Amino acid sequence: MVSCPYNKAHKMLRKKLQQHILKCREIHKDEVELLVCPFNKAHLIPEKDYVQHTRSCVDRKIIAHYQQSAPAAPTDETKHEKIEPDENWDDEDVPDYNPQLYVASANIVREPKGMFPSQRKAFIKQERRRQLGHDSDEEQSPRQQRLAPTKITSSSTSSAQRSSPYKLPNRNR
Repeated sequence: MVSCPYNKAHKMLRKKLQQHILKCREIHKDEVELLVCPFNKAHLIPEKDYVQHTRSCVDRKIIAHYQQSAPAAPTDETKHEKIEPDENWDDEDVPDYNPQLYVASANIVREPKGMFPSQRKAFIKQERRRQLGHDSDEEQSPRQQRLAPTKITSSSTSSAQRSSPYKLPNRNR
C-alpha cells in the first residue's frame, strides 16, 4: 500500500496510484504545490525536497544505466550469402487494375450514385440489360414487358406461378 502525496490519509495499491494522483491533483491544485520527479512521474515531491530527491531517486539508476551503456554497433554482415533477384516486377509491362472494367463484366449489382435522374434511369436500363445478358439495343416499353407472354411453370394447376409486373421480365419467383 502506498499513500497519496497530496493527502497522507489516502491509501491505495501501487498500481492505482497514477489514477488517484490525477484525481487528487485536481482537488488540491490550489492548496499544495508539488513538483514531478524527472525519473518517475508517480513521484510528486514538495519543492524544498526536490533537489535531494533527484540526487537519490531509485529510478535514477535506470536512466543513468541507459545513458552510460553504449548502443550496439550495427553490423552489415549476414550469416548467409546475399541472393540477387532474378526478376524485377517493375520492368514487366502489365496493365493497371481497373475496378470499373471488372464490375462491368462481373455479376455484381451496382447502384447509380451521384447521377442526375435521367442518367440514373439510363444507367438502370443498361444494368438490367447487362444482368439479363441482352446486348441488343432493342428496348421494350414497360407496358410491352408486362403484356409479353411469360412461361408458367407449375407442379400442379392450382399452384401456378406468374411473373410480377414489378419484377424483371421473364423471371419466376
